[in-house]
Amino acid sequence: MEVQSLSPTPVVARARSLPVQMNFYDALRELVGGKRITKLEWNSAEFYGILSETHLKLHRPDGKLYDWVLTDGDMVGTDWIILS
Repeated sequence: MEVQSLSPTPVVARARSLPVQMNFYDALRELVGGKRITKLEWNSAEFYGILSETHLKLHRPDGKLYDWVLTDGDMVGTDWIILS
């Protein structure tokens, strides 16, 4: 009679919490509240939008702030998330 070895108890993977995605207009509300926002499409926590002295600004990976010229893609995007 062949004895089969038992496999170890499987480890249940923890559910990864995904950031809440929102449209641009909801993200703007968060900017007014002092939050930093980014798009999942940008794929970088160093690339984000902020509200600075009543102007929309983009922080880029070079560490500088730039005037944010909105595009259609910004306004119709639904992959906005809050960084802070």
